[in-house]
Amino acid sequence: MSRKQSFVHGAVLLMASNIIVKLLGAIFKIPLRNLVGVEAMAYFNSAYSFYVLFYMISTAGLPVAISRMIAAANAKGNKPEVKRIFRVSMAMFFVVGVIGTAIMVLFSKSFAASTGIGEELYLSIVAIAPTLFFICITSSYRGYFQGLQNMIPTSVSQVIEAVGKPGIGLLAGNIAIQAGYDDAQVAAFVILGVTIGVIANTLYLAIAKVSPANNQLNDSPEAVSRSIGGISLELIKIAIPITISSSIMSLTNVIDTVVVVNRLMDIGVSSDLAKAYYGSYTSSAVTLFNMPPTLIYPFAISIIPVLSASFVNRDFARSKATVESTFRIASLISLPCAIGMSSLSKPIIDLLFRDEVIGTALDKSDITANGVSGPMLSILAVAIFFMGMISVTNSVLQAYGKEMTTIVSTCLGIVTKFISAYFLIGVPQIGVYGIPMSTALCYLVIMMSNIYFMVRYTGIVPSMKKFFVKPFIAAVLCGFGAVGVRMLLEKLLIHGKISTLISILAAVVIYTVAILMIKGLDREDVSMLPGGDKINKILIKYNLI
Repeated sequence: MSRKQSFVHGAVLLMASNIIVKLLGAIFKIPLRNLVGVEAMAYFNSAYSFYVLFYMISTAGLPVAISRMIAAANAKGNKPEVKRIFRVSMAMFFVVGVIGTAIMVLFSKSFAASTGIGEELYLSIVAIAPTLFFICITSSYRGYFQGLQNMIPTSVSQVIEAVGKPGIGLLAGNIAIQAGYDDAQVAAFVILGVTIGVIANTLYLAIAKVSPANNQLNDSPEAVSRSIGGISLELIKIAIPITISSSIMSLTNVIDTVVVVNRLMDIGVSSDLAKAYYGSYTSSAVTLFNMPPTLIYPFAISIIPVLSASFVNRDFARSKATVESTFRIASLISLPCAIGMSSLSKPIIDLLFRDEVIGTALDKSDITANGVSGPMLSILAVAIFFMGMISVTNSVLQAYGKEMTTIVSTCLGIVTKFISAYFLIGVPQIGVYGIPMSTALCYLVIMMSNIYFMVRYTGIVPSMKKFFVKPFIAAVLCGFGAVGVRMLLEKLLIHGKISTLISILAAVVIYTVAILMIKGLDREDVSMLPGGDKINKILIKYNLI
Protein backbone atom coordinates (compact mmCIF):
# COMPACT_ATOMS: atom_id res chain seq x y z
CA MET A 1 0.00 0.00 0.00
CA SER A 2 1.41 3.40 -0.94
CA ARG A 3 1.94 6.17 1.57
CA LYS A 4 -0.90 8.13 0.04
CA GLN A 5 -3.20 5.16 0.45
CA SER A 6 -1.95 4.60 3.98
CA PHE A 7 -2.69 8.21 4.80
CA VAL A 8 -6.27 8.01 3.55
CA HIS A 9 -6.99 4.64 5.18
CA GLY A 10 -5.57 5.93 8.45
CA ALA A 11 -7.60 9.10 8.13
CA VAL A 12 -10.79 7.15 7.40
CA LEU A 13 -10.15 5.03 10.49
CA LEU A 14 -9.67 8.14 12.61
CA MET A 15 -12.75 9.72 11.03
CA ALA A 16 -14.84 6.66 11.90
CA SER A 17 -13.66 6.82 15.52
CA ASN A 18 -14.30 10.58 15.60
CA ILE A 19 -17.86 10.04 14.37
CA ILE A 20 -18.40 7.55 17.18
CA VAL A 21 -16.80 9.92 19.68
CA LYS A 22 -18.93 12.85 18.54
CA LEU A 23 -22.09 10.76 18.60
CA LEU A 24 -21.24 9.72 22.14
CA GLY A 25 -20.49 13.36 22.92
CA ALA A 26 -23.91 14.32 21.60
CA ILE A 27 -25.45 11.51 23.61
CA PHE A 28 -23.72 13.14 26.56
CA LYS A 29 -24.42 16.82 25.89
CA ILE A 30 -28.00 16.53 24.65
CA PRO A 31 -29.55 14.61 27.57
CA LEU A 32 -27.17 16.41 29.94
CA ARG A 33 -28.57 19.81 29.02
CA ASN A 34 -32.04 18.35 29.18
CA LEU A 35 -31.24 16.91 32.63
CA VAL A 36 -29.43 19.77 34.38
CA GLY A 37 -30.61 22.87 32.46
CA VAL A 38 -28.77 25.72 30.79
CA GLU A 39 -27.47 27.41 33.97
CA ALA A 40 -25.69 24.26 35.18
CA MET A 41 -24.32 23.91 31.64
CA ALA A 42 -22.91 27.43 31.94
CA TYR A 43 -20.78 26.23 34.88
CA PHE A 44 -19.83 23.01 33.05
CA ASN A 45 -18.81 24.73 29.81
CA SER A 46 -16.98 27.56 31.57
CA ALA A 47 -14.81 25.10 33.50
CA TYR A 48 -14.27 23.11 30.33
CA SER A 49 -13.09 26.20 28.43
CA PHE A 50 -10.34 26.77 31.02
CA TYR A 51 -9.39 23.11 30.82
CA VAL A 52 -9.17 23.29 27.02
CA LEU A 53 -6.85 26.29 27.27
CA PHE A 54 -4.48 24.43 29.60
CA TYR A 55 -4.89 21.29 27.53
CA MET A 56 -3.76 23.16 24.42
CA ILE A 57 -0.84 24.78 26.24
CA SER A 58 0.25 21.40 27.59
CA THR A 59 -0.36 19.07 24.65
CA ALA A 60 -0.98 20.87 21.35
CA GLY A 61 2.59 21.03 20.08
CA LEU A 62 4.38 17.97 21.40
CA PRO A 63 2.20 15.26 19.75
CA VAL A 64 2.70 16.93 16.36
CA ALA A 65 6.44 17.20 17.04
CA ILE A 66 6.61 13.55 18.13
CA SER A 67 4.63 12.46 15.07
CA ARG A 68 6.87 14.39 12.68
CA MET A 69 10.15 13.32 14.26
CA ILE A 70 9.17 9.65 14.57
CA ALA A 71 7.91 9.60 10.97
CA ALA A 72 11.20 11.07 9.75
CA ALA A 73 13.36 8.75 11.90
CA ASN A 74 11.35 5.68 10.92
CA ALA A 75 11.58 6.62 7.23
CA LYS A 76 15.38 6.49 7.63
CA GLY A 77 15.20 3.16 9.49
CA ASN A 78 16.55 4.77 12.68
CA LYS A 79 14.90 2.46 15.21
CA PRO A 80 17.03 3.58 18.21
CA GLU A 81 16.06 7.20 17.64
CA VAL A 82 12.35 6.37 17.37
CA LYS A 83 12.52 4.73 20.81
CA ARG A 84 14.52 7.59 22.32
CA ILE A 85 12.11 10.21 20.94
CA PHE A 86 9.25 8.47 22.71
CA ARG A 87 11.10 8.23 26.04
CA VAL A 88 12.11 11.88 25.96
CA SER A 89 8.60 13.03 25.05
CA MET A 90 7.05 10.96 27.83
CA ALA A 91 9.35 12.57 30.40
CA MET A 92 8.46 16.03 29.09
CA PHE A 93 4.75 15.33 29.17
CA PHE A 94 4.92 14.00 32.74
CA VAL A 95 6.46 17.23 34.00
CA VAL A 96 4.10 19.43 31.99
CA GLY A 97 1.07 17.47 33.21
CA VAL A 98 2.01 17.83 36.87
CA ILE A 99 2.65 21.57 36.56
CA GLY A 100 -0.54 22.23 34.56
CA THR A 101 -2.76 20.32 36.98
CA ALA A 102 -1.25 22.14 39.97
CA ILE A 103 -1.86 25.55 38.37
CA MET A 104 -5.51 24.73 37.63
CA VAL A 105 -6.13 23.65 41.22
CA LEU A 106 -4.20 26.47 42.93
CA PHE A 107 -5.72 29.25 40.82
CA SER A 108 -9.21 27.77 40.38
CA LYS A 109 -10.92 30.48 42.46
CA SER A 110 -9.15 33.28 40.58
CA PHE A 111 -10.23 31.80 37.24
CA ALA A 112 -13.80 31.49 38.49
CA ALA A 113 -13.90 35.09 39.70
CA SER A 114 -12.94 36.41 36.24
CA THR A 115 -15.99 35.03 34.42
CA GLY A 116 -19.08 36.57 35.95
CA ILE A 117 -20.57 33.06 36.11
CA GLY A 118 -20.07 32.75 39.89
CA GLU A 119 -17.34 31.90 42.39
CA GLU A 120 -18.74 28.36 42.74
CA LEU A 121 -17.29 27.65 39.29
CA TYR A 122 -14.02 26.71 41.01
CA LEU A 123 -15.57 23.35 42.02
CA SER A 124 -15.83 22.28 38.37
CA ILE A 125 -12.33 23.57 37.59
CA VAL A 126 -10.86 21.49 40.43
CA ALA A 127 -12.89 18.45 39.33
CA ILE A 128 -11.49 18.54 35.79
CA ALA A 129 -7.90 19.48 36.72
CA PRO A 130 -6.55 15.87 37.08
CA THR A 131 -7.67 15.24 33.50
CA LEU A 132 -4.82 17.44 32.34
CA PHE A 133 -2.14 15.15 33.75
CA PHE A 134 -3.59 12.01 32.19
CA ILE A 135 -4.26 13.64 28.81
CA CYS A 136 -0.57 14.67 28.71
CA ILE A 137 0.49 11.04 29.09
CA THR A 138 -2.12 10.02 26.50
CA SER A 139 -0.80 12.60 24.02
CA SER A 140 2.67 11.11 24.12
CA TYR A 141 1.31 7.70 23.16
CA ARG A 142 -0.87 9.15 20.41
CA GLY A 143 2.02 11.11 18.90
CA TYR A 144 4.09 7.91 18.82
CA PHE A 145 1.43 5.82 17.09
CA GLN A 146 0.54 8.55 14.59
CA GLY A 147 4.21 8.96 13.69
CA LEU A 148 4.21 5.27 12.73
CA GLN A 149 0.97 5.90 10.76
CA ASN A 150 -0.79 3.41 13.03
CA MET A 151 -4.14 5.05 13.75
CA ILE A 152 -5.82 2.06 15.43
CA PRO A 153 -4.66 2.71 19.04
CA THR A 154 -5.56 6.40 18.77
CA SER A 155 -8.99 5.58 17.35
CA VAL A 156 -9.78 3.00 20.03
CA SER A 157 -8.53 5.28 22.81
CA GLN A 158 -10.78 8.12 21.64
CA VAL A 159 -13.81 5.85 21.83
CA ILE A 160 -12.85 4.62 25.31
CA GLU A 161 -12.46 8.20 26.50
CA ALA A 162 -15.81 9.19 25.02
CA VAL A 163 -17.66 6.27 26.63
CA GLY A 164 -16.65 7.44 30.11
CA LYS A 165 -18.21 10.87 29.64
CA PRO A 166 -21.86 10.01 28.97
CA GLY A 167 -22.05 6.99 31.23
CA ILE A 168 -20.33 8.28 34.34
CA GLY A 169 -21.13 11.96 33.79
CA LEU A 170 -24.88 11.50 33.46
CA LEU A 171 -24.97 9.07 36.37
CA ALA A 172 -23.02 11.47 38.60
CA GLY A 173 -25.20 14.41 37.54
CA ASN A 174 -28.39 12.52 38.31
CA ILE A 175 -27.06 11.54 41.75
CA ALA A 176 -26.21 15.18 42.48
CA ILE A 177 -29.68 16.36 41.41
CA GLN A 178 -31.39 13.71 43.52
CA ALA A 179 -29.29 14.82 46.49
CA GLY A 180 -30.57 18.38 46.05
CA TYR A 181 -27.26 20.01 45.10
CA ASP A 182 -27.22 23.41 43.36
CA ASP A 183 -26.25 24.03 39.73
CA ALA A 184 -22.54 24.59 40.45
CA GLN A 185 -22.25 21.36 42.46
CA VAL A 186 -24.18 19.37 39.86
CA ALA A 187 -21.80 20.60 37.14
CA ALA A 188 -18.77 19.53 39.22
CA PHE A 189 -20.21 16.02 39.61
CA VAL A 190 -20.90 15.75 35.88
CA ILE A 191 -17.43 16.90 34.89
CA LEU A 192 -15.86 14.02 36.84
CA GLY A 193 -16.99 11.81 33.95
CA VAL A 194 -14.44 13.57 31.73
CA THR A 195 -11.64 12.80 34.16
CA ILE A 196 -12.54 9.13 34.58
CA GLY A 197 -12.88 8.66 30.80
CA VAL A 198 -9.38 10.04 30.20
CA ILE A 199 -7.88 7.79 32.90
CA ALA A 200 -9.35 4.70 31.19
CA ASN A 201 -8.04 5.95 27.85
CA THR A 202 -4.50 6.34 29.28
CA LEU A 203 -4.49 2.80 30.66
CA TYR A 204 -5.51 1.37 27.28
CA LEU A 205 -2.74 3.20 25.40
CA ALA A 206 -0.14 2.06 27.92
CA ILE A 207 -1.17 -1.55 27.27
CA ALA A 208 -1.29 -1.00 23.48
CA LYS A 209 2.27 0.37 23.52
CA VAL A 210 3.56 -2.91 24.96
CA SER A 211 2.04 -4.95 22.10
CA PRO A 212 4.63 -5.90 19.40
CA ALA A 213 1.92 -5.50 16.73
CA ASN A 214 1.82 -1.75 17.44
CA ASN A 215 5.60 -1.29 17.25
CA GLN A 216 6.43 -2.12 13.63
CA LEU A 217 9.62 -0.10 13.07
CA ASN A 218 11.97 0.16 10.12
CA ASP A 219 15.48 -0.86 11.16
CA SER A 220 18.76 0.04 9.51
CA PRO A 221 21.87 -1.53 11.12
CA GLU A 222 23.92 1.64 10.55
CA ALA A 223 21.41 3.95 12.26
CA VAL A 224 22.59 5.80 15.37
CA SER A 225 20.31 7.90 17.55
CA ARG A 226 21.03 11.49 18.42
CA SER A 227 21.59 12.51 22.04
CA ILE A 228 18.76 13.16 24.46
CA GLY A 229 19.65 16.85 24.40
CA GLY A 230 19.51 17.03 20.61
CA ILE A 231 16.14 15.30 20.51
CA SER A 232 14.78 17.50 23.29
CA LEU A 233 15.82 20.68 21.51
CA GLU A 234 14.15 19.63 18.26
CA LEU A 235 10.98 18.59 20.09
CA ILE A 236 10.81 21.98 21.78
CA LYS A 237 11.67 23.86 18.57
CA ILE A 238 8.80 22.21 16.70
CA ALA A 239 6.34 22.13 19.61
CA ILE A 240 6.54 25.69 20.91
CA PRO A 241 5.19 27.50 17.80
CA ILE A 242 2.39 24.94 17.42
CA THR A 243 1.58 25.17 21.13
CA ILE A 244 1.45 28.95 21.03
CA SER A 245 -0.76 28.89 17.94
CA SER A 246 -3.18 26.31 19.36
CA SER A 247 -3.23 27.93 22.79
CA ILE A 248 -4.09 31.30 21.30
CA MET A 249 -6.82 29.61 19.27
CA SER A 250 -8.34 28.08 22.41
CA LEU A 251 -8.57 31.59 23.82
CA THR A 252 -11.69 32.06 21.67
CA ASN A 253 -13.63 29.94 24.17
CA VAL A 254 -12.04 31.71 27.14
CA ILE A 255 -12.93 35.07 25.58
CA ASP A 256 -16.54 33.92 25.37
CA THR A 257 -16.37 32.71 28.98
CA VAL A 258 -14.96 35.99 30.29
CA VAL A 259 -16.57 38.54 27.94
CA VAL A 260 -20.08 37.28 27.20
CA VAL A 261 -21.76 37.40 30.61
CA ASN A 262 -20.01 40.58 31.71
CA ARG A 263 -20.71 42.37 28.41
CA LEU A 264 -24.36 41.31 28.33
CA MET A 265 -24.81 42.71 31.83
CA ASP A 266 -23.26 45.98 30.60
CA ILE A 267 -26.21 46.43 28.20
CA GLY A 268 -28.78 45.71 30.89
CA VAL A 269 -29.24 41.92 30.72
CA SER A 270 -29.72 40.36 34.16
CA SER A 271 -27.02 38.07 35.55
CA ASP A 272 -29.28 35.00 35.48
CA LEU A 273 -30.41 35.63 31.90
CA ALA A 274 -26.84 36.31 30.76
CA LYS A 275 -25.73 32.97 32.23
CA ALA A 276 -28.69 31.27 30.54
CA TYR A 277 -27.74 32.84 27.18
CA TYR A 278 -24.18 31.63 27.57
CA GLY A 279 -25.33 28.15 28.64
CA SER A 280 -27.73 27.91 25.69
CA TYR A 281 -25.05 28.92 23.21
CA THR A 282 -22.28 26.68 24.50
CA SER A 283 -24.41 23.60 25.15
CA SER A 284 -26.46 23.70 21.92
CA ALA A 285 -25.00 25.84 19.11
CA VAL A 286 -21.33 25.13 19.91
CA THR A 287 -21.97 21.41 20.46
CA LEU A 288 -23.48 21.04 16.99
CA PHE A 289 -20.92 23.36 15.38
CA ASN A 290 -18.06 21.20 16.68
CA MET A 291 -19.37 18.01 15.09
CA PRO A 292 -18.63 18.48 11.33
CA PRO A 293 -14.99 19.60 11.70
CA THR A 294 -14.16 16.28 13.41
CA LEU A 295 -14.78 14.59 10.06
CA ILE A 296 -11.94 16.69 8.60
CA TYR A 297 -9.41 16.68 11.46
CA PRO A 298 -8.38 13.03 10.89
CA PHE A 299 -7.30 13.83 7.33
CA ALA A 300 -5.45 16.94 8.50
CA ILE A 301 -3.69 15.02 11.29
CA SER A 302 -2.83 12.08 9.04
CA ILE A 303 -1.06 14.16 6.39
CA ILE A 304 1.55 15.49 8.83
CA PRO A 305 3.70 12.32 9.05
CA VAL A 306 3.12 11.63 5.33
CA LEU A 307 4.28 15.10 4.30
CA SER A 308 7.18 14.96 6.77
CA ALA A 309 8.39 11.63 5.36
CA SER A 310 7.91 12.87 1.77
CA PHE A 311 9.84 16.04 2.59
CA VAL A 312 12.74 13.97 4.00
CA ASN A 313 12.75 11.82 0.84
CA ARG A 314 12.33 14.94 -1.36
CA ASP A 315 9.23 13.42 -2.92
CA PHE A 316 7.53 16.73 -3.70
CA ALA A 317 5.08 15.24 -6.21
CA ARG A 318 3.64 13.00 -3.50
CA SER A 319 3.45 15.92 -1.08
CA LYS A 320 1.49 18.05 -3.56
CA ALA A 321 -0.90 15.20 -4.43
CA THR A 322 -1.55 14.50 -0.72
CA VAL A 323 -2.31 18.14 0.03
CA GLU A 324 -4.65 18.43 -2.96
CA SER A 325 -6.52 15.29 -1.91
CA THR A 326 -6.98 16.67 1.59
CA PHE A 327 -8.31 20.00 0.31
CA ARG A 328 -10.84 18.23 -1.91
CA ILE A 329 -12.03 15.98 0.91
CA ALA A 330 -12.24 18.90 3.36
CA SER A 331 -14.37 20.92 0.92
CA LEU A 332 -16.65 17.99 0.12
CA ILE A 333 -17.35 17.52 3.84
CA SER A 334 -17.36 21.05 5.24
CA LEU A 335 -19.40 22.98 2.64
CA PRO A 336 -22.61 20.90 2.82
CA CYS A 337 -22.34 20.76 6.61
CA ALA A 338 -21.97 24.54 6.83
CA ILE A 339 -24.82 25.42 4.47
CA GLY A 340 -27.11 22.57 5.54
CA MET A 341 -26.74 23.24 9.26
CA SER A 342 -27.21 26.97 8.75
CA SER A 343 -30.41 26.33 6.77
CA LEU A 344 -31.96 24.00 9.35
CA SER A 345 -30.38 25.37 12.54
CA LYS A 346 -33.49 25.91 14.66
CA PRO A 347 -35.26 22.67 13.61
CA ILE A 348 -32.08 20.67 14.31
CA ILE A 349 -31.76 22.18 17.79
CA ASP A 350 -35.47 21.53 18.46
CA LEU A 351 -34.92 17.95 17.31
CA LEU A 352 -32.13 17.32 19.81
CA PHE A 353 -32.65 19.60 22.79
CA ARG A 354 -35.54 20.09 25.18
CA ASP A 355 -36.60 23.72 25.13
CA GLU A 356 -36.97 25.78 28.30
CA VAL A 357 -37.98 29.32 29.18
CA ILE A 358 -34.95 31.32 30.31
CA GLY A 359 -36.42 34.83 30.60
CA THR A 360 -39.02 37.36 29.51
CA ALA A 361 -38.66 39.87 26.67
CA LEU A 362 -39.70 43.51 26.84
CA ASP A 363 -42.96 42.67 25.06
CA LYS A 364 -43.67 40.10 27.83
CA SER A 365 -43.10 37.15 25.49
CA ASP A 366 -41.04 34.19 26.70
CA ILE A 367 -37.36 33.92 25.79
CA THR A 368 -36.51 30.25 25.25
CA ALA A 369 -33.15 28.48 25.13
CA ASN A 370 -33.76 27.02 21.66
CA GLY A 371 -35.21 30.28 20.38
CA VAL A 372 -31.88 31.95 21.12
CA SER A 373 -29.45 29.16 20.20
CA GLY A 374 -31.14 28.39 16.84
CA PRO A 375 -30.29 31.73 15.18
CA MET A 376 -26.85 31.67 16.80
CA LEU A 377 -26.13 28.28 15.21
CA SER A 378 -27.32 29.61 11.84
CA ILE A 379 -24.61 32.30 12.02
CA LEU A 380 -21.94 30.07 13.53
CA ALA A 381 -22.43 27.22 11.03
CA VAL A 382 -20.92 29.31 8.24
CA ALA A 383 -17.57 29.01 10.04
CA ILE A 384 -17.57 25.20 9.65
CA PHE A 385 -16.00 25.67 6.23
CA PHE A 386 -13.43 28.09 7.64
CA MET A 387 -12.52 25.59 10.36
CA GLY A 388 -12.06 22.81 7.81
CA MET A 389 -9.66 24.87 5.74
CA ILE A 390 -7.78 26.01 8.85
CA SER A 391 -7.17 22.42 9.96
CA VAL A 392 -5.74 21.48 6.55
CA THR A 393 -3.58 24.58 6.12
CA ASN A 394 -2.28 24.32 9.69
CA SER A 395 -1.13 20.75 9.05
CA VAL A 396 0.53 21.69 5.76
CA LEU A 397 2.41 24.61 7.31
CA GLN A 398 3.46 22.51 10.31
CA ALA A 399 4.67 19.65 8.12
CA TYR A 400 6.77 22.08 6.06
CA GLY A 401 8.35 23.54 9.18
CA LYS A 402 6.46 26.85 9.00
CA GLU A 403 4.86 26.64 12.45
CA MET A 404 5.55 30.30 13.21
CA THR A 405 3.21 31.43 10.43
CA THR A 406 0.28 29.72 12.15
CA ILE A 407 1.02 31.82 15.23
CA VAL A 408 0.74 35.00 13.18
CA SER A 409 -2.54 33.83 11.63
CA THR A 410 -3.99 32.82 14.98
CA CYS A 411 -2.96 36.06 16.67
CA LEU A 412 -4.72 38.03 13.93
CA GLY A 413 -7.80 35.89 14.42
CA ILE A 414 -7.89 36.17 18.20
CA VAL A 415 -7.49 39.96 18.08
CA THR A 416 -10.39 40.03 15.62
CA LYS A 417 -12.40 37.82 17.96
CA PHE A 418 -11.83 39.94 21.06
CA ILE A 419 -12.47 43.31 19.43
CA SER A 420 -15.53 42.19 17.48
CA ALA A 421 -17.01 40.27 20.43
CA TYR A 422 -16.61 43.22 22.79
CA PHE A 423 -18.22 45.72 20.43
CA LEU A 424 -20.88 43.52 18.81
CA ILE A 425 -22.21 42.07 22.08
CA GLY A 426 -22.26 45.61 23.45
CA VAL A 427 -24.71 46.75 20.74
CA PRO A 428 -28.20 46.17 22.24
CA GLN A 429 -29.71 45.40 18.81
CA ILE A 430 -27.15 42.60 18.32
CA GLY A 431 -26.43 41.48 21.87
CA VAL A 432 -25.92 37.75 22.25
CA TYR A 433 -25.76 37.22 18.48
CA GLY A 434 -22.44 39.03 18.51
CA ILE A 435 -20.88 35.85 19.95
CA PRO A 436 -21.21 33.67 16.81
CA MET A 437 -20.56 36.67 14.55
CA SER A 438 -17.22 37.35 16.24
CA THR A 439 -16.26 33.67 16.13
CA ALA A 440 -17.01 33.43 12.40
CA LEU A 441 -14.94 36.58 11.74
CA CYS A 442 -12.08 35.13 13.78
CA TYR A 443 -11.96 31.88 11.77
CA LEU A 444 -12.29 33.74 8.46
CA VAL A 445 -9.23 35.88 9.24
CA ILE A 446 -7.19 32.82 10.28
CA MET A 447 -8.18 30.88 7.17
CA MET A 448 -7.26 33.70 4.78
CA SER A 449 -3.93 34.29 6.55
CA ASN A 450 -3.06 30.57 6.51
CA ILE A 451 -3.81 30.28 2.79
CA TYR A 452 -1.57 33.27 2.11
CA PHE A 453 1.33 31.72 4.06
CA MET A 454 0.81 28.31 2.48
CA VAL A 455 0.96 29.72 -1.04
CA ARG A 456 3.98 31.86 -0.17
CA TYR A 457 6.11 29.21 1.55
CA THR A 458 5.06 25.89 -0.02
CA GLY A 459 4.14 26.94 -3.55
CA ILE A 460 0.87 24.97 -3.29
CA VAL A 461 -1.98 27.05 -4.67
CA PRO A 462 -5.51 25.74 -3.96
CA SER A 463 -7.60 25.71 -7.13
CA MET A 464 -10.93 27.41 -6.43
CA LYS A 465 -12.59 25.71 -9.37
CA LYS A 466 -11.18 22.26 -8.66
CA PHE A 467 -11.54 22.17 -4.87
CA PHE A 468 -14.35 24.57 -3.95
CA VAL A 469 -16.74 25.56 -6.76
CA LYS A 470 -18.37 22.20 -7.43
CA PRO A 471 -18.84 21.29 -3.74
CA PHE A 472 -20.22 24.80 -3.14
CA ILE A 473 -22.80 24.45 -5.94
CA ALA A 474 -23.90 21.06 -4.61
CA ALA A 475 -24.00 22.40 -1.03
CA VAL A 476 -26.21 25.36 -2.03
CA LEU A 477 -28.62 22.98 -3.76
CA CYS A 478 -28.54 20.87 -0.60
CA GLY A 479 -29.45 23.88 1.59
CA PHE A 480 -32.26 25.12 -0.65
CA GLY A 481 -33.54 21.58 -1.03
CA ALA A 482 -33.65 21.01 2.73
CA VAL A 483 -35.59 24.23 3.34
CA GLY A 484 -37.93 23.51 0.42
CA VAL A 485 -38.69 19.99 1.62
CA ARG A 486 -39.40 21.26 5.14
CA MET A 487 -41.76 23.97 3.84
CA LEU A 488 -43.59 21.39 1.73
CA LEU A 489 -43.95 19.06 4.70
CA GLU A 490 -45.30 21.89 6.84
CA LYS A 491 -47.96 22.57 4.19
CA LEU A 492 -48.83 18.88 4.28
CA LEU A 493 -49.26 19.25 8.07
CA ILE A 494 -46.21 17.13 8.83
CA HIS A 495 -44.60 19.09 11.64
CA GLY A 496 -41.91 18.87 14.30
CA LYS A 497 -39.22 16.24 14.55
CA ILE A 498 -40.54 14.08 11.72
CA SER A 499 -40.34 16.91 9.19
CA THR A 500 -36.83 17.78 10.42
CA LEU A 501 -35.57 14.21 10.03
CA ILE A 502 -37.05 13.94 6.53
CA SER A 503 -35.54 17.33 5.57
CA ILE A 504 -32.08 16.27 6.77
CA LEU A 505 -32.33 13.00 4.84
CA ALA A 506 -33.47 14.91 1.76
CA ALA A 507 -30.50 17.27 2.10
CA VAL A 508 -28.08 14.34 2.15
CA VAL A 509 -29.69 12.76 -0.91
CA ILE A 510 -29.79 16.06 -2.83
CA TYR A 511 -26.12 16.76 -2.09
CA THR A 512 -25.02 13.26 -3.06
CA VAL A 513 -26.95 13.38 -6.35
CA ALA A 514 -25.75 16.92 -7.11
CA ILE A 515 -22.08 16.20 -6.47
CA LEU A 516 -22.28 13.13 -8.72
CA MET A 517 -24.18 14.89 -11.49
CA ILE A 518 -21.69 17.77 -11.70
CA LYS A 519 -18.79 15.27 -11.38
CA GLY A 520 -17.46 16.80 -8.18
CA LEU A 521 -15.62 13.65 -7.07
CA ASP A 522 -12.05 12.85 -8.09
CA ARG A 523 -11.31 9.32 -9.33
CA GLU A 524 -7.95 9.19 -7.56
CA ASP A 525 -9.42 10.13 -4.18
CA VAL A 526 -12.25 7.62 -4.43
CA SER A 527 -9.78 4.84 -5.27
CA MET A 528 -7.99 5.39 -1.96
CA LEU A 529 -11.10 4.78 0.14
CA PRO A 530 -11.97 1.30 1.41
CA GLY A 531 -13.63 -0.44 -1.55
CA GLY A 532 -12.75 2.59 -3.66
CA ASP A 533 -11.85 0.63 -6.80
CA LYS A 534 -15.29 -0.98 -6.87
CA ILE A 535 -16.98 2.38 -6.26
CA ASN A 536 -14.96 3.90 -9.09
CA LYS A 537 -16.08 1.20 -11.52
CA ILE A 538 -19.73 1.93 -10.74
CA LEU A 539 -19.27 5.70 -11.04
CA ILE A 540 -17.35 5.35 -14.32
CA LYS A 541 -20.00 3.01 -15.70
CA TYR A 542 -22.69 5.64 -15.22
CA ASN A 543 -20.40 8.54 -16.27
CA LEU A 544 -20.55 10.15 -12.81
CA ILE A 545 -16.84 10.74 -12.38
